[in-house]
Amino acid sequence: MGLLLCQIKKVMMQQIAQKQLDRLNRLLDVSASADDTLLRGRLGMIFYYYHLYKVTEIPALKHRTKAMLEQVFDNINAARPSLVGAALGTGGAGFGYIVNFMCREAFLELEVDNEFEELDKYLFNAASGLIEADNIDLLHGALGVIHYFSEREHTAPGSNDYLDALIEKTCRKAVEEDGGYWYRNHLLKIDGKQMINFSLSHGLSGVLLVLLNAYERSSHKELIEKVVKGGIRFMLKHKIDVDFSRHEYSFFPLVIARNANEIYAANRMAWESGDLNEVLLFYRAARLFNDEALKRQADLIGMQSMMRRDEQSTHVDTAGFCTGAAGLAQYCKTLYRETGLDVYQEGYLYWIERTILLLEEELEKGRYTGKEQELLDGSLGIAFVLLSYISNTDLHWSTVLLL
Repeated sequence: MGLLLCQIKKVMMQQIAQKQLDRLNRLLDVSASADDTLLRGRLGMIFYYYHLYKVTEIPALKHRTKAMLEQVFDNINAARPSLVGAALGTGGAGFGYIVNFMCREAFLELEVDNEFEELDKYLFNAASGLIEADNIDLLHGALGVIHYFSEREHTAPGSNDYLDALIEKTCRKAVEEDGGYWYRNHLLKIDGKQMINFSLSHGLSGVLLVLLNAYERSSHKELIEKVVKGGIRFMLKHKIDVDFSRHEYSFFPLVIARNANEIYAANRMAWESGDLNEVLLFYRAARLFNDEALKRQADLIGMQSMMRRDEQSTHVDTAGFCTGAAGLAQYCKTLYRETGLDVYQEGYLYWIERTILLLEEELEKGRYTGKEQELLDGSLGIAFVLLSYISNTDLHWSTVLLL
């Protein structure tokens, strides 16, 4: 009887999710693109419509995806692109990543190896400058370019050389301290003081996850292993004892001031920051480097994190992707895929349900009006998560966000 009730609930939740997804799709269909970017414009919509077509096989979606992509190409060729710089979120790396992804899945017929030769050269030079300037953000800095080259076709002229050169530059910029490594980020200074960020979106977790993603392809394996292990040592040195009686739930700080005497950890749990960033990093590093002790750390922190469900212990009060329930749902889905542990599947289903409930309220209040096409803070990221939930097809869109 229990199994039957679970199946009935699953079918009901998927039906509700489908209705909400249909509503989001209607909003997306009539919204206007602010620009050509991945984070809030046509590239994000192109990526979504491609995956929606993959699930539904509706021919009109295929035509719309290709038409939108042609518009982006036309804007670039006409020297009026709204893409700016090299960044993954707003520039050339995002364009290259999305086009390369769809070519790899045989959706597009494009000689991307040759067509992108000039783009690759530009991205390499730009990323080299960003690294020197301590701009290591995933979405806004050099990390996104490295992530693009890691996913680039191996046959692309010069791509392996570009990747290795950027990896070496990135590894050499690590700051050695307290028996480990951390990274400066010129965007993260408060009153002129350098802050050390632990997050996936802006800090150490993101750097190390990108390096791990590049490991198999890179010739700098020893250097990557040294920096990743050193970065994890730095994190573990700053691990905090949780205290549920004092409502202190996080094992790791989000940001610390260099040479700070006290460390404070906000109770945030999200895609962009929080303990699940470290959990994912530890699992991937443990598997790659055969580190059973690190896997046990990931299990401990991850299972404790799955107990955190209320607003006080997570700071989750929205359905959004960046800091909301949808991002946590996709994170749990990724952790379940990484480990096979039921606790993450249970977490996924919980946060999907929270996403559905919060979204119902937010749509009525018009929370995402004007933000329909925003991937992180608008409707689009939520639509991606719900699409994965209702689909029988295994989708890999979240790899662009390291999940």
